Amino acid sequence: MMNDQRKKIIIAEINYWKQNKLLPEHYCDFLITLYSQGDHDEEISATQAILSKKKMKKNARAILIQSLYILFAFAVLGISLKIWTLYFEGQNMLLVGFLIVNCLLWLLAGRLLKQLYFTISGAAGLVLIVVFIIKSVI
Repeated sequence: MMNDQRKKIIIAEINYWKQNKLLPEHYCDFLITLYSQGDHDEEISATQAILSKKKMKKNARAILIQSLYILFAFAVLGISLKIWTLYFEGQNMLLVGFLIVNCLLWLLAGRLLKQLYFTISGAAGLVLIVVFIIKSVI
């Protein structure tokens, strides 16, 4: 006799093989029926519950990491602006330089981390800075 936890793990692995086509589907169905001893539907729902719990943890971790990226990006922007206000206030071209560096960092972060919102934010910021420079010159 095999304990229930061990059966669930084996059935989850067989389902993984079936989903990723590592074995032909009819082999997987046979193995699932064999290990579940005919209680095919109950065992699949148990394994789906285990897999969905793991997926929820993974999604929560991804959201936390992305939030930290965004928080860090705004912190760098805030520090740049604070440095400008404390030491270089009135030097507008230096402010534009700080903003360009921040936008370039956001573009780089978007490309390296494969985060579309950073890429779009960096590009949009650069476009707005260029428009500002053109309008101030004209």
